[in-house]
Amino acid sequence: MSIPEAEPPALKFEEALSRLETVVARLEGGDLPLEDALSLFEEGVRLTRLCTARLEEAERKVSLLLRDEQGALREVPFGEAEEKDEEDE
Repeated sequence: MSIPEAEPPALKFEEALSRLETVVARLEGGDLPLEDALSLFEEGVRLTRLCTARLEEAERKVSLLLRDEQGALREVPFGEAEEKDEEDE
């Protein structure tokens, strides 16, 4: 069994997601030899991790503008805005 090459770190999120969709479609086809299916599965796992890391990185960069009690706009990190919404319920 050959060891698949790692995905290049320069792969953009959209490219990784597109490749992941192709991998999933081929695996769902079910007509692959076991070795090929395992290699594709391993590639899919790497692509999933890459996509997850890119999404987490993007989430950290996202900020929301919210109005405080005085009506002034303030910048709030993405996760804190969700927590505040849950507290208000």
